Amino acid sequence: MTRQERLQQKRNLNYSQKSTWEFSAVLPYFNLLGRARTFVRAWQFILTVTRNFFWLQQRQVLHLTHRPVINVETALDEKIPFEPSKVNTYLGFISFFVKPLDMLIKRMGYKAAAPYINKNLAVLRKTYKSASSIYRFSMTTTNRPDYKEDAAFKAIHAADPHLLCVPSLHVAICAVTYAWYKAFFATCSEDSIFTKEEADRRLSEIKTQAIAIIESVLFVKQHSVNCIPTALYMTSVIFGNEFFSAKEALGIINELFKSSSEIDQNSRKEICDYFTMLYERTFLENSFNDNWQDSIKNWLKDYAHQTGQKL
Repeated sequence: MTRQERLQQKRNLNYSQKSTWEFSAVLPYFNLLGRARTFVRAWQFILTVTRNFFWLQQRQVLHLTHRPVINVETALDEKIPFEPSKVNTYLGFISFFVKPLDMLIKRMGYKAAAPYINKNLAVLRKTYKSASSIYRFSMTTTNRPDYKEDAAFKAIHAADPHLLCVPSLHVAICAVTYAWYKAFFATCSEDSIFTKEEADRRLSEIKTQAIAIIESVLFVKQHSVNCIPTALYMTSVIFGNEFFSAKEALGIINELFKSSSEIDQNSRKEICDYFTMLYERTFLENSFNDNWQDSIKNWLKDYAHQTGQKL
């Protein structure tokens, strides 16, 4: 047995049974940003997020840009109660895509994991850049409660100007992360590192957490029902059917609020039917458009007109 094989055997023993969410949400920052094989992609990702999310909003707040801002809340949002207890799930969004990277490093070793991590970061970076092309056309907001009873909500209100709702990056990143690991495990579960049992378990963990985070964006009133299907549509069209198909998107919609006692079944059906309708509208319209952004832009124009807002 070679040294590399012995090291991998030790990794299998130490980490194969460990839950994905037991890995570190801190160590990847040191490994990715400070080591040569991932240095460029990691810093590209950080700069893309800064430019296309944080700075994009702050420029509007500082009146350096004057983009239109429309409120995308609907009466249907009133059927989803405000649940402050869901805030930790909502704030776990970054850990959701960072912890699996630490899992890859510990399960495979940094050198072997680096090419896959770079591919993952490239997909995440494309998601942020794609969403920003809509935000630069029109910013969007909702009526979030003025709730500042704990540190989490105080931080949210202080740090987030709440101008980038459609499409929801929380939702898009959840969908992208699930789809990426589904493809990854499909190609890697037959080697000596990931058995099919481990791959299936980890993918199930990722999907379950993705569903919980998507639900949380509505429970903590950071998004409206319009933000979810537009994000799923964006994910489908920018990455293609093989990566994230319409079937996968509708499958996620069908899972939402299944076990949420906060929403009665009639309301759940109405909400999920709305998700399906808006996803299918944007997805089908895309066949007739020159650019994928047109479907969301057209919907924003229609919604602004219907609600008496200027775009």
